[in-house]
Amino acid sequence: MQSIPLSRDIKADGVSATGLSPQRAMVLFGLALTSGVFAIAWWGNLRLGAYLDHIEGNIAIGGWLWAHGAQLYALQDGYAQFANIYGPLAYLAAVPAMLLAGPTVFASKILSSIAVVATLALTLHRYRRATSMASVQAMFFMIAALTALTPMSIWIRADPFEMLLVAAGLAGAASPAFVGVCIGLAVNFKVHAFLYFLPILWQLWTRRGCRAAPPVVVCSLATFFAPFLLPGISLHDYLAMMTQQIGSRTRHYELLVPVAAYCAALSLPVLLPLCRRRVPSADRYFGIAVLASLALAAYPATFPGAGPYHLLPLLPLLVEARHRLNPQGIGAEFSVFPLLFFAATTTSLTFTRTHDHQVWPAYADEALQLARQAPPGSVVDIGYGDNQRSYEIAQLAKTELSFNGFPRRIDAQILMELKKTEIDGARRWIPYLTQCQVGRWIMPRGEEPFAARSYFYDNVLLFDDAFRQAFAANYRPVADSEHFTVWECAHEPR
Repeated sequence: MQSIPLSRDIKADGVSATGLSPQRAMVLFGLALTSGVFAIAWWGNLRLGAYLDHIEGNIAIGGWLWAHGAQLYALQDGYAQFANIYGPLAYLAAVPAMLLAGPTVFASKILSSIAVVATLALTLHRYRRATSMASVQAMFFMIAALTALTPMSIWIRADPFEMLLVAAGLAGAASPAFVGVCIGLAVNFKVHAFLYFLPILWQLWTRRGCRAAPPVVVCSLATFFAPFLLPGISLHDYLAMMTQQIGSRTRHYELLVPVAAYCAALSLPVLLPLCRRRVPSADRYFGIAVLASLALAAYPATFPGAGPYHLLPLLPLLVEARHRLNPQGIGAEFSVFPLLFFAATTTSLTFTRTHDHQVWPAYADEALQLARQAPPGSVVDIGYGDNQRSYEIAQLAKTELSFNGFPRRIDAQILMELKKTEIDGARRWIPYLTQCQVGRWIMPRGEEPFAARSYFYDNVLLFDDAFRQAFAANYRPVADSEHFTVWECAHEPR
């Protein structure tokens, strides 16, 4: 029987003349593809004059108003006035860029974008001398996971900064004091962020024993408390807000399925190489510690208002574990590919939202023009309509107004957080209406005023009948623009 000749590019052992097996070629292709998709999503979000998430604007507003004398964790009638359950650094992180480049949406995104790029640079630096395919596998894992977690991996909230701090702690793991500083900074972003450092602490323990504990503890505590020494940042109010919004929040398990799915997809690239027989014990225990931290981080990720993005800061450790375990065999090498199913869905949604949000900066500019047309000294704020799209546009416009001398007086996003603790936060704002403390409201045109709902939780009304009746009794529409209606007080302010 005449034999069929092999292709000149493929050797008989399945390796090409270039030295690449089909499996390795597929991994390289996947790395190139996901890198390109992630870069496009990241660059598109950075240049977009709007936010992809409704909380991002509040983060930027909080930092900007604090820089101009406002209290960061002010309580009103015993409730949080505007703060979410973040530490001070989550709000302060965007401030330096806005002070240097001006208060814009673009400037507020600069440092979080730098955090993502710096994390990638640190990871590349760790594997710069590696000659095996394991380094390529590791970078493929990182880019695929970042893409699967868009837009959370590129937003201005705490998670990209925590990811950078974990990567930095891993790179500087030889110094307990440096690891302590990274832990203190991360916990100042989110109180549970110490969970992300457990594998690094395990590594320190195995190498140094009890001697590593004092510098880690002292440096982490000192770093955590340092921002509370700044004026306008109250530790008491922060703890009161945390106790109220976390301790009183009713647990539901609607996030259990997506968090479990992401945990499975993120753990598989580590779990399969971990099952090999010939794995050095130190690398095996490190991989187990990383998977244990992933399981622990899944708990806060299932809290109402949370989600799989709470797993993002663990990415540098998952990548490091995969690199150390040196995946071999088709199953281990292709274990990253399930993440691409998540990546395809999330990036498609991100591109769709980016396209839809292209016109939103013009809406915000229109609202700002209406605010500037108010009589000198007038208090102006953005109100809410009756649907989710106008709510998110109002959040962006509220950010633009706060950046330009019209600080927010109310905020529906904060009411959503309070509703989860069974608190009607809108009642304390009724005097703003009955006393006409807000002289001009800019409302979405053609919508029922203040009929917004808790769109990201249980869809209940945020402003009760008493609030909406007070608005109707004290304000009248006086002018229309293309997308907004201006309402002004019907009597003299009291």
